Amino acid sequence: MKRFNKSSIALALLLSLPVANIYAALPLTAEESNNLIPYKEISVTGSYLQAQNAADDISKAADEAGAKYYHITGIEQPATGTSTDRAVVYADIYLSNAPIAVSKDEATHNGIVLYPRSKALYYLPFEIVKYKGNYNNTSEIMDSASKLAAEKNAYAFYVYSITADDVKNNEQEIDVALFKKDAPVRDFIISKAIAGQDAYEITSDAFKVMKPYQTIVFHGTFNNTSEISAAAQKYAIANDANFYYVKEVSANRAGTAQTVYVNLYK
Repeated sequence: MKRFNKSSIALALLLSLPVANIYAALPLTAEESNNLIPYKEISVTGSYLQAQNAADDISKAADEAGAKYYHITGIEQPATGTSTDRAVVYADIYLSNAPIAVSKDEATHNGIVLYPRSKALYYLPFEIVKYKGNYNNTSEIMDSASKLAAEKNAYAFYVYSITADDVKNNEQEIDVALFKKDAPVRDFIISKAIAGQDAYEITSDAFKVMKPYQTIVFHGTFNNTSEISAAAQKYAIANDANFYYVKEVSANRAGTAQTVYVNLYK
């Protein structure tokens, strides 16, 4: 008679238990996802009667993409057919639970205010200066940029970009924007709120003359244009855009996912 040890019995019992969820990616509520920036959009196709039926498949796809969380945004089904028709379910996935923006006290360097990205995009700089130098870290770059801002009597500054110009000699090219205290608001953006925004929607007039560097597409179920704009802003931030414009929204059946086309601008 074959005998089993305690280890083999425990393993057999473990394998016999039902698995509730073998994937690590966790679902988020709509409220939780409102404060997060999506990594990207994913979709799965299958015989789903409703979006939540695809939760396991979405969780698996999110897990494979290295995401920690997901939020199902909508389902797209054929206009006609039976309940067994294949459907596409869309979801936003998130790498972490980092919020869109964290409220911080106003920072200064050498007596000059350092604008966060949201303010630097909202206000119009009086000058953008390009210069080169050898720096070991960002602290040294901020120090040099603030001194340059002080020399030009700026109230605030923002370092737009840091590019390795000469890797061998550790030289970087710096772009820094300089602002007056009463700097005008950029006249081509729609949003008037500053707090927490890292990308701004542009006007239809600006859309006619500004050239996008990329057009992205995402899906979701929205109740109004404000919700579409808010979702577009998140995708703009995720793609490192400064400004965005909702170019087109598909007119799908009620309750199904809408397709949104968004132009991105630097």
